[in-house]
Parts: sequence; structure tokens; C-alpha cells
Amino acid sequence: MVFFYLLWAFSEVVLFPFLRTKDLVFADVFSAVWKITIWLLPVLAVLKAEKTPIFTYLKLDSSKNTAIVWSILGVSFIVSYNIFMHVLFYSSLIFSPWLTFAQWLNTVCIAGFVEEILFRGYFLQKIKVIFPFWKANLFVSVLFVSIHFPIWYMNADKMAHGSIAWAQLIAFIFGFSLLQGWLFRKSNSLWPCIMLHMMNNFMALALIG
Repeated sequence: MVFFYLLWAFSEVVLFPFLRTKDLVFADVFSAVWKITIWLLPVLAVLKAEKTPIFTYLKLDSSKNTAIVWSILGVSFIVSYNIFMHVLFYSSLIFSPWLTFAQWLNTVCIAGFVEEILFRGYFLQKIKVIFPFWKANLFVSVLFVSIHFPIWYMNADKMAHGSIAWAQLIAFIFGFSLLQGWLFRKSNSLWPCIMLHMMNNFMALALIG
């Protein structure tokens, strides 16, 4: 786990910025492939080595009706929350869904899918074997917040301004992770978490204050 965090920090702070100075399109595609490589493939390799049914363990083959219902509820909640917060804190509200290729690929699709597989599908399930669910969910949420530090460091001027804003951002990501853990447990499916994560990232980019 420590090696994974160090490798991802190096990727965000050194590798990706360097690639963007050479070729932006290549950098965007490479970022997606690289994230899949170091976030997703090790999980699949470990589960295969343990002879564990991958889709079943990650709860990607759960009841479709249940997954759909919880996905709708989760997506509806996060859309409402994002709109409410923007109306509350910004004087104007503009919805611009025309995202760039890189935003759709990396921020919405890859992040929403891969991050949920690693943190909820794998980490949370492994840790809750040892600890009660609420302790496991708290610990995974700390891990989830910490994995964002490298990209926050690289985009500090765009992420938040002032200690209060940073505290709010950290609190949101921590609460978001707790919610995802609860949703995963309640729905017994990873799909609602993936859908909610993708929609939250989309709304964060599409809503302009």
C-alpha cells in the first residue's frame, strides 16, 4: 500500500506534468492507462491469485434491480447536493456539460470506476474482515482523502483558497467516502458507488459558480 501511494504521488507530481509539456493528448491517454495499470490491475491479480471470483467479490454482478434503484437514489442525491451547494455559495450558477476529452476520460469515467473498485470493492472489504464496518469505513475514508493530496498539491490554486476552504474540501471528500461505504453496504453492489462517483465528478466540472 505504501508503494502504491508513493508511486501515485510521483505520477501526479512529476510524471503527468512532465508528459503534459510534451504532448497533451498523449498525456491524457497515458494518464488513463497508467491509472488502470496501477490501481485496477493489481486488485485483479491478487483476487485471481487467491482464486476469488472477481466480479462476485467486487460486487459487480449483484442484483440488477437493487443496483439500479440505489444508483438512481445516489445520483439524485449527489446532483441535488451539488446544485444546492453552488446556489448557497456562489452568486451565479452556470451549467456547462461540454467537458473536454480529458475530463470525460480521466475525471469522470476512469476515476469513478477505478477508484471505487480499489477503495470500496477491495480495501473496504479486506479491512472489514478485521474490523467492524464503521471502523473500516473510517479508515478507508482517511486513505481516500490522502490519495487526493498529490493532485491537490499540484492544483492548489484551483482547488481552494484559505484554510477554511481547504478544511471544507477535506471534510467533503471524507464525508463522500463515508457515504460511498454506506451505499456499498446498503446496496450490496459496487455499481451505485461507481455511478454516484462519476456523477459527482461530472457535476463538479459542469457547474460553474
